[in-house]
Amino acid sequence: MKLLIVSSTRKEIEPLEEYLLDEDRGKNFNKHGIELMITGPGSPFTAYHLGKTLPADNWDLAINLGICGSFKTELSIGTTVNVTMDMFGDIGAEDGENFHDLFKLGLLEFNEFPFENGLIRNWYKEQNNSLTEISEVRGVTVNTVSGNDLNISRMVRNYAPDIESMEGAAFMYCCRKQSVPCLQIRTVSNYVEKRDKSKWQVNLGIANLNNFAIKLLREILQGKDE
Repeated sequence: MKLLIVSSTRKEIEPLEEYLLDEDRGKNFNKHGIELMITGPGSPFTAYHLGKTLPADNWDLAINLGICGSFKTELSIGTTVNVTMDMFGDIGAEDGENFHDLFKLGLLEFNEFPFENGLIRNWYKEQNNSLTEISEVRGVTVNTVSGNDLNISRMVRNYAPDIESMEGAAFMYCCRKQSVPCLQIRTVSNYVEKRDKSKWQVNLGIANLNNFAIKLLREILQGKDE
């Protein structure tokens, strides 16, 4: 099986990398053709690396792993989620205090592939017990993390997202354009609010993300031909 695991930083998937490279598991790692990709934070870097890598091989699945911010208190810090739909939240034009995205500007059709009603949806149809244990959520992707009341209110009003990341929509866009099945799995490390790093729990987010990723990977690879 050819499986591509994508993350913006090595820190976010370091426990998974250590698990896969463990002496007792290395053979399984190599036989199944798993590749780890570190893109750097933000949509441009993600799109560049995926634009080179996805067409170069026949990938069976790509998984984007990372931490994220939550717009909703019910998605508490440490919660792992399956981002099944995503969108670009800051590509467009400002008009005073208003923001017009590419759809409102008439530069992109609402249902122009791979968009569906302005959203990019993941493409993974396999039944998986691990995925049923976590919530499916709606993401918004930005290159400038939201950190003031005006911008946060605009994001919520325009897109009604559950979580925010810097890479998700770019990852899903590239995968859909290349017809590669994809999953975006994230764990909440902070709430989307005025920037206060003292409230963030990055280590908890990374720990929970990687514990789930290992469980998910085991299930995906179970029964696959070696």
